[in-house]
Amino acid sequence: MGSLLAVLGMALLWSFLMGRLTPVNLIVGALLGILLLSVVEREQERSFARRLAALVRFTLRFSWELVTANVMVALLAFRPRPRYHPHFIAVPLRVESDAAIALLSAAITLLPGTVAMGVSVDRRLLYAHAILQVDPARSRADVQRIEALILGFMS
Repeated sequence: MGSLLAVLGMALLWSFLMGRLTPVNLIVGALLGILLLSVVEREQERSFARRLAALVRFTLRFSWELVTANVMVALLAFRPRPRYHPHFIAVPLRVESDAAIALLSAAITLLPGTVAMGVSVDRRLLYAHAILQVDPARSRADVQRIEALILGFMS
C-alpha cells in the first residue's frame, strides 16, 4: 500500500513540476515512479513493478475467466436439458493472509458456476461448490489457477 501511495505521490509531483495536472502527466509520472521504486526496491524478493504487472495479469485473466464462465452458464441456461455437474471441492491453499483468502473467495464466487463455502479452521483448505466441470480435479485446478495469479501480487 505504501508503494502505491508513493507512485501516486510521484505522479502528482511530476504533474506539478510539468506545470499542468493532465492525465498524460499523471501517467508519465506514475510510470517514472514505478521505475524508480523498482530500482530502489531491487533488494526485495519482488519489486513493486513486478507486483503491479502481476496485478494487471490477474485483472486481465480474471476478466477473461469471468466472460467465459458467463458464456458457459448462459449456454447451460438455454439448453432444454442442461447437464450440471455439481460437486464440492476442497482446495489446498497456498495463500496465507486473510486478505488473500478473502480475495480468492470473492473471485471464485464472482465466477458463475463456483461458490466459495468456507475455509478450514487451520486455513489450509478452501471449500467450494462447482457445477461447470465434469471432473472435480479440473474445478480444483481452476481455483488454483486464480490463486496463483493472486500469489503473484499478494505474497
